[in-house]
Amino acid sequence: MVYTKEYFDVYQERRGTGSIKWDGCSEKFGVDSQTEMIPMWIADMDFRSPQEVTEAVVARAKLGSYGYVRKDEAFYQTIVDWVKRRYHWEIQKEWIVFSPGVIPGFNIAIQSLTRPGDGIIVQTPVYYPFMEAAERNGRLLVENPLIEENGQWRMDLEGLEELARKPENRMLILCSPHNPVGRIWTKEELWRLAKICAENQVILLSDEIHGDIVMKGQEFQALNAVAGQWMENTITYYAPSKTFNLAGLQTAFAIIPDNAMRETYTRGLNANRIFNINWFGGAALKAAYTRCDGYIDALCQYVDENMDYMQAFLQERLPQLKMEKPQATYMVWVDFRGTGMSTEKIERFIVEKAHIGVDMGSWFGKGGEGYLRFNLACPRVTLEKALKQLEKALQTV
Repeated sequence: MVYTKEYFDVYQERRGTGSIKWDGCSEKFGVDSQTEMIPMWIADMDFRSPQEVTEAVVARAKLGSYGYVRKDEAFYQTIVDWVKRRYHWEIQKEWIVFSPGVIPGFNIAIQSLTRPGDGIIVQTPVYYPFMEAAERNGRLLVENPLIEENGQWRMDLEGLEELARKPENRMLILCSPHNPVGRIWTKEELWRLAKICAENQVILLSDEIHGDIVMKGQEFQALNAVAGQWMENTITYYAPSKTFNLAGLQTAFAIIPDNAMRETYTRGLNANRIFNINWFGGAALKAAYTRCDGYIDALCQYVDENMDYMQAFLQERLPQLKMEKPQATYMVWVDFRGTGMSTEKIERFIVEKAHIGVDMGSWFGKGGEGYLRFNLACPRVTLEKALKQLEKALQTV
């Protein structure tokens, strides 16, 4: 199928479908259910999945029996081919370990490969389940904040070296591309990060779930396409969920090159009885990874244009807000500090005055104060409505 702008322009009514993003919005932000919020928070697209995926899922549904299902040879080979074609990394099928999601995978790694009280390093502001995974498993959260200079963000690798030398710090969770700041890390940054971790025996987990969603003129760099000799110290996570809007099918996977680490990780999965793939997930993954490259191209172009539209709107009509266009992901990280409001007031304002549900900057840890994260994986009509509401609400501040 050929995908055009019109495919993504279609507004689908998602209220009443059990969607967390839409039906859970009022509860999440503590507002009356009669208040019509525009949900731009959780990383869930308002676009239809590819037609090829829908057809594959419908075909599975028509079988009429939904029992346990195995991961066949085609499942593994599809992933091997995808990673080589999209990320320029040649892997072996034996390295692939199923996970119902990337975050459950992190938790399994933390439980299996570290001990209570060990330090887990994260680079804040960062996707908050990273921090939750450390703390809820009884580990010590260790922050290595990114450095922001004139709206540009970079790693503090010198600070990381100091943290990595401490023997109690045993693991680092990397977000690549970075959520929420939208950076694609360079080959040099990734190589040095991998080297620091390996030389200090800090296990490196890399969340690369957004690696397909790249803006015009940018190119995603997979960690292990450059990590070289330090690849054995890594676990990399991928899933078709963000790219093809398949989060509800719970089909993710880890790639673990080191045999001993993979065996330990797999024992952790088995201890929690996590091994059965979703009945529809395998079929959706295979259809997406073999037939839907054109969907990705069209999706990235549409999101890229949404980014440009929002950036121009803010520059022309709301100059007190600052937004650097992300290099990747479909989220934008907007600096509201120019409004003169405190972080607390900003976060109340966006809900109570603008009636837009977004991810609050304070959720992302140190460096997130005064920022809000907007999800732009939505039809243009939704974005236009949200920005007009935001403009009107700011006029009352």
